[in-house]
Amino acid sequence: MTREPTAGELRQRITFQQPVKAEDGYGGHIVTWANLVAVWAKVEPISGREFFYAHQISVEVTHRVKVRYLITINESMRIMYGGRILEIESIIDMDERHKFLEIFCKESK
Repeated sequence: MTREPTAGELRQRITFQQPVKAEDGYGGHIVTWANLVAVWAKVEPISGREFFYAHQISVEVTHRVKVRYLITINESMRIMYGGRILEIESIIDMDERHKFLEIFCKESK
């Protein structure tokens, strides 16, 4: 189990994006992304022993992101971090207290 981040550790700005389906004009759909909310976070690359824990969630996990609890966040969303895209693999309500979320992501290329 990991500890909750301190306020000073939440210093990276991230934006949660949600998928939006739009008709492509040919009877199909394309997916675009709309910004939902920008928040302060702690973004950490996964390595060493932490990778073993994250590996149990998903083989592709590359980053752990910690944010204050948001009820609107789910696994269909993604995170924009600078010019990088982090696809959400798993969301954990730390200690199930609705204070912080621990989000495991994989970086999209």
